Amino acid sequence: MYRNVLIVSIVVILVLAGYFLYPIFRGKFQDVIPVADIEQSYAAWLTDKGLSDPIPDIKIVITKDNRVLHLMSGDKMIDHWTVALGMNPNGKKTDARDGKTPVGEYHITRHELRTEHHLMLFINYPNIDDANTALNEGKITELEHREIMTGSNKGVEPSADTVLGGGLGIHGGGTLRDWTDGSIAVDDQAIEILWGACPDGTPVTIYENFTDWEMSGTLLSY
Repeated sequence: MYRNVLIVSIVVILVLAGYFLYPIFRGKFQDVIPVADIEQSYAAWLTDKGLSDPIPDIKIVITKDNRVLHLMSGDKMIDHWTVALGMNPNGKKTDARDGKTPVGEYHITRHELRTEHHLMLFINYPNIDDANTALNEGKITELEHREIMTGSNKGVEPSADTVLGGGLGIHGGGTLRDWTDGSIAVDDQAIEILWGACPDGTPVTIYENFTDWEMSGTLLSY
């Protein structure tokens, strides 16, 4: 009897470990996806949506409470996807280790092909507003503030090892649960479309709540 209980316990532990660790480590065993495959996925999506490239006035809006990424062309939503957030998602990110996803106005700084989490669109977190707030609250020094400001003024993401965190963006890997270090995760098919649709400089606005967004009154909640 005790042997059976032990076996069941081990199986449960392994299943739980797989549930929590799979999203984090699965990308480490994937090959880099060929750019031609990404372009093909994007082209098929454009055809399906009746759109042409480049999409005018493209922008991304993420609402954290309902975990939805909205792809917008001006005031028109052209697609949306479920997202996963940081492991401690609620509230504004203010620390590298808080597990939160940022809230604010950002933009895509660069595209990166990578084996981990499929593809990555980096954003400029922490931005100038994040740095100013942190300095006023005594969370960072004048030197750290200047370093973040320098990166923001150059249009690139700050160092990944700031006190406030960094190296964040939108990437693949799936939406099984909130599992990232503060980034926004979508499924791999979605990140391929976003990779093609959103050039560097694309605005990315992250709201804590769907109702915080001025467009929420004209769009359905999910």
